[in-house]
Amino acid sequence: MSPELERLVEALHEKLTCPPEETFHRTATFERLLQDALARRPGASRDQFLDALQGRYRGFCRARRKPPTLPPKA
Repeated sequence: MSPELERLVEALHEKLTCPPEETFHRTATFERLLQDALARRPGASRDQFLDALQGRYRGFCRARRKPPTLPPKA
């Protein structure tokens, strides 16, 4: 994943998981990064870009999960 896309996915995660008092700041950061990314992708609509981002976001969340603590069966 490119560093730009990775930062955008991280910003989305921060926006969705932040405490209520940080919502405005996190949303503004995400929107700024999203607008920068859209400016580099002429022809892509905001909805298309967000749809594509959702798959990356799900993968990001899966990767952040901790592995189970139980040892494997022998």
